[in-house]
Amino acid sequence: MLERIQFIKVNKNKKYSYTPRYYDERKERLQTLVEKYKKDEDNVDVSSAEYRARMKQRMEQSWEWTSAQSSAAQSANIRLIIILIALLAVSYFILDYVEIFTSDVTFIED
Repeated sequence: MLERIQFIKVNKNKKYSYTPRYYDERKERLQTLVEKYKKDEDNVDVSSAEYRARMKQRMEQSWEWTSAQSSAAQSANIRLIIILIALLAVSYFILDYVEIFTSDVTFIED
């Protein structure tokens, strides 16, 4: 009879059927490109106008990507130079205010 009386109820762990998901946009884009190129390799007709148009489009995309990358790098370099100039100007004015650069020279006479 004492086994049936419980003052504290201990809950058991619950088990979930959770599977974590991760979406990688870069990997998905890469897989679509690989599938597209594999499909292109299967039915390649070098003399067709469609093939030339696709090659032209690919070259334009690569040029756009490199030009966008170089313009981003150039703007980052300009931003860095502006920040460095601003920091140098601020540090000069702070040090000039403290009068480190313009100290008075005192002569001691014997």
